[in-house]
Amino acid sequence: MKNQVIYPYAYMEEGKMGWVPFGMEEGMSSALVGGVPDYMKNSLIDWMTQAELLLCNDAFSEYDAMYIDLDERHNLINEFDRRTKQESRLYDADTARYFRISQHSDSIGLQYVDFLLMKLDEAIKDEQYVFPPSEEFHSHIQNLDIILEESGSKWKVGERNSICGLEERVDPAMQQMADDVMDSSSGYGKLLSEAWHYTFGREPNYSAAYSTAIKAVESIALPIVEPKNKKSTLSKASQVMRDQRWEFQIEAREENNVPGGVIQLLMSGLMNSQPDRHGGPDPVAVSREKAQATVYSAVFRVQCFKAGLVRRPAS
Repeated sequence: MKNQVIYPYAYMEEGKMGWVPFGMEEGMSSALVGGVPDYMKNSLIDWMTQAELLLCNDAFSEYDAMYIDLDERHNLINEFDRRTKQESRLYDADTARYFRISQHSDSIGLQYVDFLLMKLDEAIKDEQYVFPPSEEFHSHIQNLDIILEESGSKWKVGERNSICGLEERVDPAMQQMADDVMDSSSGYGKLLSEAWHYTFGREPNYSAAYSTAIKAVESIALPIVEPKNKKSTLSKASQVMRDQRWEFQIEAREENNVPGGVIQLLMSGLMNSQPDRHGGPDPVAVSREKAQATVYSAVFRVQCFKAGLVRRPAS
């Protein structure tokens, strides 16, 4: 099949992130956008086109040009359709023209970007992939994050549980706190990473986020509270902390305090607030707000146990 030629391009120059548009006040806050606004469309289309070129090139370069293998692109689109269980009609379409139609960019634009991120990440990790070099893939992923940030998008590039994809932008302080825990190769770090991805990923699963966050806290708390009890649960560990009057560095006044302190109260609350824990004929769905509260508090509890701030009372 005849190949299509596309010329490489560069996105952003360094040093432009601090520019404030004329007529706008520095530090002016604005609502984050969730879709693909018109002013971001061309940048996103250029990014998708270049991603296809990186993933579907025929390893041939001439006069600073790279060629896209249309057969490989067809395979890429077929995989996208299979994974998303839909007929995108991208197979015989030009990517730029296709996504300039608002209906297409709004319905699957970010979905396709998310898919391309995953494929770029796969190529980086594939030791058999030698052309283009992995540095170009890394750079292209970083370019997307710049586009999203400068456009005021609610989405950003994230990596949770070794999966690169779009995630909801959250408070930087909380993000840093969560990253510190999730960067760990420990069991609780991986579980917390999964819970975070379930909550803030492009296709959230709030029920899975809640149950996985419980497992993350159990993974670090149970070996500390009940190291010899292989059948312990978060609820049982919370009871042990109450009975043994465990201590935390921050407690309420004596008249308002509870045995075992506020940490065990949070642990008990985590177990007892799960609406779909026991199923039933009419289970209550886990809301977005409850999932976020669960994951945020799980990050806090894991950090506290990890730092040794939750302690058994001195005998």
